Amino acid sequence: MKKYIYRIFCGLVPTLLILFTTISCSDDLNYELFKKFTYLLKNGWQDNISMTLTDNNKVNLNVAFGVNGTTGNDKDITLTLATAPDTLKNFNFDKYKNDSAAYYTILPADCYTFDKTSYTIPAGQLNSSAIVTIDMAKLADNYNIYNQYVLPLKIASSEGELKGPSKYSQALYLLNLKNKWSGFYSGSGTLKASYGSGTYTKEVSGKQLYAISNKECYMYAGSYERDSKHHGDFVVKMKMNDDGSIVMTCPNDSDHFEPIKAYYEFKFTQNITDSRTLNRLTVFYTHYKYIDTYYDPDATSYEYEGTLSRSDVVFKSDYPDAVISSE
Repeated sequence: MKKYIYRIFCGLVPTLLILFTTISCSDDLNYELFKKFTYLLKNGWQDNISMTLTDNNKVNLNVAFGVNGTTGNDKDITLTLATAPDTLKNFNFDKYKNDSAAYYTILPADCYTFDKTSYTIPAGQLNSSAIVTIDMAKLADNYNIYNQYVLPLKIASSEGELKGPSKYSQALYLLNLKNKWSGFYSGSGTLKASYGSGTYTKEVSGKQLYAISNKECYMYAGSYERDSKHHGDFVVKMKMNDDGSIVMTCPNDSDHFEPIKAYYEFKFTQNITDSRTLNRLTVFYTHYKYIDTYYDPDATSYEYEGTLSRSDVVFKSDYPDAVISSE
């Protein structure tokens, strides 16, 4: 009996070796390991996509999509994109609950256009993309330009492969606009509060400038920032002139905003690691007064003065007249 079992085992060994060798040595998968579907390459919450403003105050948002799987794509896949307002509505409530003043605002439908009505992922390729053009001039003319706008998108239909689950086929794109002056500036300024009996001064560190056109930014007065309560009442719009001067205005008349002086300047040095680029130092100075009854009702006025700066790397071709310093 033992010899019989031994002969059977010995006969099976070569067969098993051949089977295991065939499986382990095969590099090509001719069968699909996963459920295939179409999806947005950048899905979910997207707040780090820089959108550079053009001279006509438009930005192009690239929306990439693809098909997953392990066997490649052997057919043309056609899909369409659409807005997903309910996704933004649910996101706002999950993040801020009943604090509706903090909600993100959906980008109005008349302020953007798709480059096509439908899109194709060609056979042999795994992804493609759409271009959404956003018209900031129209947004500024017809809506509150200082809101935080979000474009919620989804894959509306998919032919050739199934549309993926919502978490992969939907995205919320925060408008993260960029021009030559936008970004976070380091440094500090002084904020002086005046009272009937005297003054109180404190230091305010840093300031974020938000782009709204190719030559305009806005910030928040004094120590206010985007996450401060009542921040919308303390917007300071900054128009950058070619001579380095800055025109400051405040949309809220109740602030009694009084611009005193403002200017900016660019300083360039050669980037030693890349001859095509320059190190750019942007410096801006602002001095203004305003009234704030929210922060301290007893204060008669506030006065801010400060010089801030930020450094980045830019292409020489964008600044053909740049004066390059040796320092």
